[in-house]
Amino acid sequence: MTKLSKILSIVLYLLLAITLVFAGMFFFGGEVVGETYYTPLYTESFLNWAKLLIYITAGVSVLFEVFHLVANPKNAMRSLISMAILGVIVLVAYSLSDATPLQLIGYNGPDNVPSMLTLAGTMLYGTYLLFGIVVSAILYTELSRLFK
Repeated sequence: MTKLSKILSIVLYLLLAITLVFAGMFFFGGEVVGETYYTPLYTESFLNWAKLLIYITAGVSVLFEVFHLVANPKNAMRSLISMAILGVIVLVAYSLSDATPLQLIGYNGPDNVPSMLTLAGTMLYGTYLLFGIVVSAILYTELSRLFK
């Protein structure tokens, strides 16, 4: 085991331990008094920790991609093409999304606005498109092996 892999293992176990503490607080930390439905007391802390992990993951992914592009400039074109394809998928998902406010009885919250509905629709359609691409790639790979 190299020194870097030991450090990464320690960081991984540290993040896992912190996540387990937040999960324990979320599930066993009590509930908000006076709410109609059961609402864990530490929901906001748990969600903020999840957001922080997502931001860290996205940042590290971008940094490693940039490092890979600088270290291997010959392979840069392939990476740029894959990022362009991902951008096209997001644009297609955005064009499919709808911003019409929903008619929800008894809900007057802040999330039933065109910007949030467009974002949610883009994420949903993007997930559907990527799932379809993955299933198609798996089928193509398996069927091409049968005919070889």
